[in-house]
Amino acid sequence: MKVLTYHNVSYPPPRAKLKTLYVKPPSFKRQIRLLELFGYNFSNSDAVLRKEKPKKGILLTFDDAYLDFWEHAFPILKELNLPALVFVPASLVGKFNQWDYIKLNVKKPIMDWEHLRELIKAGIEIGSHSLTHPYLSKIPRQKAKVEIEDSKKLLEDKLSIEVKAFCYPYGDYNPEVRDMVEEAGYIMAFTTKHGSVEDSHNPFEIRRLTVFGSDFSLKFLLKVAL
Repeated sequence: MKVLTYHNVSYPPPRAKLKTLYVKPPSFKRQIRLLELFGYNFSNSDAVLRKEKPKKGILLTFDDAYLDFWEHAFPILKELNLPALVFVPASLVGKFNQWDYIKLNVKKPIMDWEHLRELIKAGIEIGSHSLTHPYLSKIPRQKAKVEIEDSKKLLEDKLSIEVKAFCYPYGDYNPEVRDMVEEAGYIMAFTTKHGSVEDSHNPFEIRRLTVFGSDFSLKFLLKVAL
């Protein structure tokens, strides 16, 4: 089983840096159609823990909960009735990417609470991406603990759901951070390490495949298949 991760499903602004983080909406829809054509099955996070359909299972994940998910990716997923998992920086809901907007030279709006509630109604899962998207291994332990624990509580209180999944901001973690995530009551956590679910020997170190805007169709299919 493979976990795919996207950041922006949109057209990159001319001034933006790291334009490869943007997958254009037509490309995203084409990727979804290709996966369907080649017999892949779209699953939710529970299937990751059960390691269902290991060769043809796909979980779609979206980091940072950007508004362009609502604008471009969500309509496609809703049309095709496909599940997905969106990781939310909980204290920045309705704001923007305060953690890297200077570096990327662009402010990316983040969905608000009403957007997230609509996603949940449509069957989209919500996971935590901490409170403010810091490097968890590089801040004091107590601050990291707050980022991990309080983001879960905030999302659960605001959205009336159970938040089971965590995603390490920047993919940054160490054994201490990993253990804090488990102790906070999550049942799984996702990294930016390349690989399949079968390569992931710990449910708190699940590997993913990052999809870039430069992944043309053949490259995308090979990334998923290999």
